[in-house]
Amino acid sequence: MKKFILCTLISFLAAVSVFAGDVAVFNDIGFSEDGLTYIFAQYGKQDRTYEAWADIFTVNVEKNDYVKNEVFHTAPSKETASLTGKKAFELLREKAEWKIAKYNCKPADAGTLLYVRSDESKKPTDEIVFKDFEGSSDDKEIFYHIKLVPYYEGKGKNIRSSYYINLVKQDGNGNVLTKKIVGNPDIKRKGISSYKISRIFSDKSGRSLVFIIEKTLEDDTGTSIRYMVETFRFAASATAQPVQQAASLEK
Repeated sequence: MKKFILCTLISFLAAVSVFAGDVAVFNDIGFSEDGLTYIFAQYGKQDRTYEAWADIFTVNVEKNDYVKNEVFHTAPSKETASLTGKKAFELLREKAEWKIAKYNCKPADAGTLLYVRSDESKKPTDEIVFKDFEGSSDDKEIFYHIKLVPYYEGKGKNIRSSYYINLVKQDGNGNVLTKKIVGNPDIKRKGISSYKISRIFSDKSGRSLVFIIEKTLEDDTGTSIRYMVETFRFAASATAQPVQQAASLEK
C-alpha cells in the first residue's frame, strides 16, 4: 500500500510539473432554476509570466451557445500579476453578478452529478456508461451510453482538431430510447491536442445535460489545460427520436 501511494504521488507531481502554472481551475456555478441556462468559470495563472486570468461563460442550454453580452473575461496582464487566479475570478464575478444573479444558479450536487473522470488510465474515447437514476423505475432501468469521438490533424502547436459526442439512452434490454450527436465536428480548433470528458452534470429535472470538456492547448507559451462545455436538453417526453446534431460552443 505504501509503495502504491508513493507511486501515485510521484505520478501526480510529474503531471503537475508538466503543466505547472498553466492548469485552469474549473468552477461549476451551475444551472438556473428552469435548467435553460448553465454558467461556469475557469481561472488560473499564466505559465512563465504568472499573470492571473479568469473567464465566466453563460450558456443557453438548448442552443448550446453563449448568451450574448454575458461572457466575461479578465485577461492576464501586469496588473493581475499580484493576484491569485482565484482572486481574479472572485473580482470578475463581483463585476458580473448584476448580470448572472437573475439565474439563481445552483452547482451540481450528489443528485445531479452523473459522471466524474477519476481513472486517468481510461482512454478519452472509451465508452462511458452510467444509470439514469431519475429516469429509472422499479420496472424499467435507463442507462446513458456516452462516447467522445475526436479528430486530429498535424502536430504540436500546428495541430488542428475537432470532436463530437455520441449520446445514447437505452433501457435495460438494450432498446434505444434516444440517440443524439452533441457537438459540431466541422469546427476545427488550432493547437488543441486532446479532449477528455471530465464531468457530466444534469439539472434537477434531468432534462438538461452539460458535458465538461478538458482540452489540452499547445502554443508558443507551452502546454495548457483549459475547459469548454457542450450542453443538451431533452424534449419534455424523451422517447426514441431521430439522430439530431446539437450546435457546438466554439472556444
